[in-house]
Amino acid sequence: MGVMETMMSELKVVNIKDVKGERRDPPRMSWILVSEKTVGAQNLAMGVNETYAGGMVPEHVHEKEEEVMFFLAGRGMFVTEGREIPLEPGVCIYNPPGKPHKIINTGDEVLKFVWIYSPQLASHKK
Repeated sequence: MGVMETMMSELKVVNIKDVKGERRDPPRMSWILVSEKTVGAQNLAMGVNETYAGGMVPEHVHEKEEEVMFFLAGRGMFVTEGREIPLEPGVCIYNPPGKPHKIINTGDEVLKFVWIYSPQLASHKK
């Protein structure tokens, strides 16, 4: 096994309680659980986002990264290229590279979701 294979094959365990969340505006928190910085991951990043009532993830684009979002709690709207997709627990969205998107919390509780990027964003790397 090469050095990279050895690094990637080592089991890592992360508890969200031990991870410092990153507060963003509009009001939301993101916890990066798996990335090169946190566990040495090379091909993906994974974390949890909580967007507060009345908040949103502003429109943005990932030019090279695929993104998957799995919604766990709350209600919202995923908006992309004129489409509005209702969000509720159990909804999973795959967003391909280059597609602008935003996420709006339309409910009165936290909109919570797991996100995965592949490859990971530059900010997730060492």
